[in-house]
Amino acid sequence: MYGEAKARGVAILGVGLLDNRQACAGFVRDHHLSFPNAYDGDERVAKAYGFTYQPYWAVISRTGTLVRAGYGPEGQTELRQTIEALAAR
Repeated sequence: MYGEAKARGVAILGVGLLDNRQACAGFVRDHHLSFPNAYDGDERVAKAYGFTYQPYWAVISRTGTLVRAGYGPEGQTELRQTIEALAAR
């Protein structure tokens, strides 16, 4: 899904919130995540968008607007539809 989104001009970024930097890096490595990931150690991103739980996912537009968000896994169909809508903008 990351490759499809990137090809359509939609960026995907993972953000670790509650764990330490090493735990977040281990999660990325253990799950073979291919998209960029960052660690929100000072909780600026979490506070800006109201993220309080993990796994929390969000789709944020180029202008910084929260488009869609949720807790837990997201279905591929729903995520693909959101990516297509963003790519069409």
